[in-house]
Amino acid sequence: MTYSLDTLQSGAPPSRQGAGRFAQEMGLVLGLAAWLFCLLALWSHSAQDAAWSTSGSGGPVRNWGGRLGAVLADGGYFLLGFSVWWLLLAGGWAWCAALASWLRAGAPRPGQTPRQPQSPLAGRWVWWLALALLLLASTSLEWSRLYRFEARLPGHGGGVLGWWLGPLSMRWLGFTGSGLAWIAVGVLALAQVFRFSWAHAAERIGGGLDALVDSFRQKREIAEDKALGQRAAREREEVLQEERVEIEELHPVPVMIEPVLLDVPKSERVAKERQKPLFQELPDSKLPQVD
Repeated sequence: MTYSLDTLQSGAPPSRQGAGRFAQEMGLVLGLAAWLFCLLALWSHSAQDAAWSTSGSGGPVRNWGGRLGAVLADGGYFLLGFSVWWLLLAGGWAWCAALASWLRAGAPRPGQTPRQPQSPLAGRWVWWLALALLLLASTSLEWSRLYRFEARLPGHGGGVLGWWLGPLSMRWLGFTGSGLAWIAVGVLALAQVFRFSWAHAAERIGGGLDALVDSFRQKREIAEDKALGQRAAREREEVLQEERVEIEELHPVPVMIEPVLLDVPKSERVAKERQKPLFQELPDSKLPQVD
């Protein structure tokens, strides 16, 4: 018999687990379809399409999402300007997070220490609050700094929200002060929405740059070593070539050493001490001499 891992891990009834899993899978599929539809609608927006803020030119709809896509894109650009893309990016991140949670089935990540249980409602409220602050900062900065792109929008830069919040922040904080304040808010909100740490990001970027510099330094040292080796080899080859030329020009004559034959004189002492034959009658004796 085989059992599902979810059935063994949880004590909930199998029918409830099956219904919840099916609802989560359907939510992922529908969420991906809706995200792709919004992406195509925003990407193919045309001011000539009849939509919420314009009657169009009366021609065929050019938006890839049809009439609904034209209305959706026109409304998003009219209310938030180009900052509406933050909603699309945040929706894509939320879908990826839901997919990762579904694949892990509630299990912790590898190497992750278990944490205290946190209320999902509190986490969602923090995320939505950070997303709202990110939209406020982006629309205000877009209205005050990126107004030259208003020709591509159905309304003002930053949309209605930027048109209302931009002048208000500039009135109270000034042009430079409002820019610094909204940049700070946007940086903090961006890290909270996409759940990352700027410190860790800076550390990774610094580590990557350091590794890149080390790689370039090592390649340069290797190239210098090869160049020095090749130059030394060329110098050695020139020296050997000069030595060969000198040897060929001088033609050295081989020296022949002949052995000298010396006449060694016989010793008189040995001749005197030589034994005399003891027996005259035995001249052919083979006995050795006394010496």
